[in-house]
Amino acid sequence: MDFNGKKVIVIGKKSSGTSVTTLLKREGAYVHNVDKETESEVTVEEVIKCDMVVPSPGVPPTHPILVSARKYGKKILGELEIGCRFLPCKKIMVTGTNGKTTVVTMIEKILLFAGKRAKSMGNIGYPVSQVVLDGTELDWAVIEVSSFQLEYIEELHPDIAVVTNLAPDHMDRYSDFAGYVATKKKLIKNMTEKDVFLYNADDGNVRTFVVDCKAKCVPVSLCGKSTVYIKDNYYMMDDHSVCHVKTGKLRGEHNRFNLLCAMTVGYECGVRKEHMYRLVKEYTLLPNRIEYVATIDGIAFFNDSKGTNVHACQKALDSVDGNVGLILGGSSKREDFCEFFENINDKVKLIAVTGDNASSIYNAAMKMGFSEIAVLSDMASAVKYLVSSKRVDTVLLSPASASFDRYKSYSERGEKFKEIVYALKK
Repeated sequence: MDFNGKKVIVIGKKSSGTSVTTLLKREGAYVHNVDKETESEVTVEEVIKCDMVVPSPGVPPTHPILVSARKYGKKILGELEIGCRFLPCKKIMVTGTNGKTTVVTMIEKILLFAGKRAKSMGNIGYPVSQVVLDGTELDWAVIEVSSFQLEYIEELHPDIAVVTNLAPDHMDRYSDFAGYVATKKKLIKNMTEKDVFLYNADDGNVRTFVVDCKAKCVPVSLCGKSTVYIKDNYYMMDDHSVCHVKTGKLRGEHNRFNLLCAMTVGYECGVRKEHMYRLVKEYTLLPNRIEYVATIDGIAFFNDSKGTNVHACQKALDSVDGNVGLILGGSSKREDFCEFFENINDKVKLIAVTGDNASSIYNAAMKMGFSEIAVLSDMASAVKYLVSSKRVDTVLLSPASASFDRYKSYSERGEKFKEIVYALKK
């Protein structure tokens, strides 16, 4: 699509909206950029006269401008779609419910180790459009893709696609889990036999994507064999040992899976065994992802503020040891916590719940017969409650909820948790 002379309404004035606005103007479009909370700036008549609407990922489908755009048959494209059209390099795109950011940063590192020009972008926080505007010369763009970004795609075409896993998330945005999965599946719809699709062979929901995928499908599994796999606690490539799994610093089977994803992408990009070894040996987790904070008076504290859904919380619990005091709660994604409490990990001895959805989490626990739970007024009270119980030797913040009830982001929530923990030392 030629954007020259087109009239475009961009909704959202944060990084995504600002960068795509600048890019579209560079390409000759007439752009009206509005904040998503001030839809009154745009009249129905302006929507009728425009050629296209570009919503930022955080803009829900129910937004009045989008409702009008659909009513009058206007094209709706996302920033990701537009940015990728001007990105003159090969594209690796990673989606899934959990692990996206970790896998993206791992892929970026292994490609850099191999001397490739690579950069992470997308949902990880740096819009694709901004990379285009920066004029960065790349061999590979490593793009984290959220379900929100996939809602408005048309020609989006990854050279390599990765789907890490699928579990209920953002149920405040989608009518049901099937709708969420269908949105994720859009990532592979334009792929051809020349492309590569890496899929989680251990996840039944992800395996269904293979049926409709035209690309070369490569399984990634903790249990089975593929190009890169684990055998007898060694990472293997083409039946040759890379290194022992304990060479790395990461906790949990989910992080072993993340490493397998990155190494398999590297394999498809021609990365050598020594670069895989270096990734395993040197990679450390980003903040807020089962991040060790401190051990105080025999209690270890872990910050998993990025654990914003039940699936992520379960993985975090699998990764820590001891008798666990768990902090849950935040802003609701309309997840059902009953199954979580029905099958709760035995290591969880006590739960402190706080946030806007505290009562619904508490009620789910009571319904399923889990009574070792208390509702607290804030994060500091939750930490104090768990520490003073004398029943736990690990405190884990893994809220299984979004952060927007009290914080601007999950990272701000994580920093608050660490601040509270560090204060215990004084």
